[in-house]
Amino acid sequence: METPKSKSTFLLIFIIIFFSQLIYVNSLSNQFVYDDDFTIVNNYFVKTWSNFPLLFQKDYFKYSGELSYRPVVTLSYFVDYSLWKLNPFGFHLTNTLLHTFNVILLFFLFTQLYSNRLAAFAGTLLFLCHPVITETVNAISYREDLLASVFFIAAFLLYVKINKKYTALTYCSSLVCYLLALFSKEIAVTLPVLIFLYDIILNKKCDIKHKIFRIYPGYILIMIFYIVMRFAIFHNPAESHVSYPNNSVITNILTMTKVVSSYCKLFFFPIRLCADYVIPHSTSLTDASFIISLLLFTSVIVITYKLYFYSRILFFPVVWFFVTLLPVLNIVPIENIMAERYLYLPLPGICMLIGGFLTQHCKAFPCVKEQYKPASRWIVPVILIPVCITLSLLTVRRNFLWVNQDILWTHTARNFPNSFKAHNNLGNIYRNAGKLDESILELKYALKLCNDYIDAHNNLGVSYRKKGMLDEADAEYQKALQLNPHYPYAHNNLGVLYAKTNRLEPAIEEFRHAISNKPDYADAHNNLGATYIRTGHYREAIQECSGAIKFNSSHIDAYYNLSIAYFNDKQSDKALAIANRVLSLDPHHSGARDLITLIHESRGEMNK
Repeated sequence: METPKSKSTFLLIFIIIFFSQLIYVNSLSNQFVYDDDFTIVNNYFVKTWSNFPLLFQKDYFKYSGELSYRPVVTLSYFVDYSLWKLNPFGFHLTNTLLHTFNVILLFFLFTQLYSNRLAAFAGTLLFLCHPVITETVNAISYREDLLASVFFIAAFLLYVKINKKYTALTYCSSLVCYLLALFSKEIAVTLPVLIFLYDIILNKKCDIKHKIFRIYPGYILIMIFYIVMRFAIFHNPAESHVSYPNNSVITNILTMTKVVSSYCKLFFFPIRLCADYVIPHSTSLTDASFIISLLLFTSVIVITYKLYFYSRILFFPVVWFFVTLLPVLNIVPIENIMAERYLYLPLPGICMLIGGFLTQHCKAFPCVKEQYKPASRWIVPVILIPVCITLSLLTVRRNFLWVNQDILWTHTARNFPNSFKAHNNLGNIYRNAGKLDESILELKYALKLCNDYIDAHNNLGVSYRKKGMLDEADAEYQKALQLNPHYPYAHNNLGVLYAKTNRLEPAIEEFRHAISNKPDYADAHNNLGATYIRTGHYREAIQECSGAIKFNSSHIDAYYNLSIAYFNDKQSDKALAIANRVLSLDPHHSGARDLITLIHESRGEMNK
């Protein structure tokens, strides 16, 4: 028989699920954005289960599109592609479901910590509707934060249960969740620190000596295992190019102080959210922005110190926030020193603090007279409801900016003109629309903001080539390769340039370099095949064009070049079959029609 308490719990969970889905329902129609092209759309790796063993091999980085070793995330793309192919709806649905699952876990975790469902409900509502997490939910390529949070929160929740009743199954389940969290994203590395601080701060009956020998070692061993895997066995050489701002530890400390202050501000004032933050480096203690940030940060530390003596249950959420934020504070250099997605796991700490503070207002404000305390209970919904409505509306509005690449990067470049990534992507958008002059201007501006931006050099080269400025294009590709000699896209584009100017042998070399650095690069395989046709190496052309089709089954140019190679190799039946395949993909393909006519004519001549 259900008790009133269990019924109300089910009701609260239903409300949480309903609103977490409702707020993001408009994101389900969004397209692939941001880095989704690299990790999903143009990534052959996730499109066939035969590649699954490569998840556990060093070639993972060549194929996955990931900078770090995150096999759990890549596995989720395998599953999604099996179910949805390249329909973005399914991928976005998975993200929203993962977010909802995180929200449910947080509700149970908050309930365990507070023993107060109202506090848990308030904190959970604040988290699920906060607009700062829209990047994580909307960008499929940032699913890593969703998955890492699922397993991190589950591992912590199971650990809390161990304190009440230890079972080997619960303990092992917590360890497995921790392992999966780590292989989703490295932000989960702080779990052992957090559970130790939880025991010190909140778990008064905790036998620390017992846990040092019986409980903690499991988490520590998993952390050590991950660190060895991450930095010794599955270390991506590309990470070596990432360094501290200005290659200075001091500059890094000064700059990250500004970043932490900005994160705190984003929670309370989430009004200028950005898909690509550019934080000016602080190089001096007298820098005005650093001084302001330091004052804000100092105020937070003072408040946190006061909370420790006032209420440990309110102090622990602040500890959660700062501990889970540590991995993204550039202690180990990361590519982007500030991003909204980095707040997805730390944010529950602040939401937990606000929820707990609101629901404990009678204790927090002892000046409230006893006869007014029953009426003061309305303070929580009076404050919480309008705040959550406002945050939800901001979130829904923010979702619309992630509809497609055009809207996202046009908005970002307009509102945050210092974002070189936004101007680079806007340059690509202009080029795809045939606006080459505008494309060149945007890409030049991106390089003015960051001259070492390798993608912008490569993309500017493409725009120059399309405009017929071949010498300028060559120079930009060479600059890209100076920054990274293994950059496959510049090698491929340089090969295209050489082929266009009839330098076929150097073109072949460049295409080979592109393929060696990215074996599933369909365009490079096709370009190499087309160049082999021009040099009369038809068997090699057949092999390369077939490879392009293997990695992109809808690559029309590869099918057409394959049919040409077969025809020149005197395999007219195969040439005819492939040419018909081209017409099935593009009924207006004049080259395929001409080839079919030529095949029939050659057969007619032979019959004579």
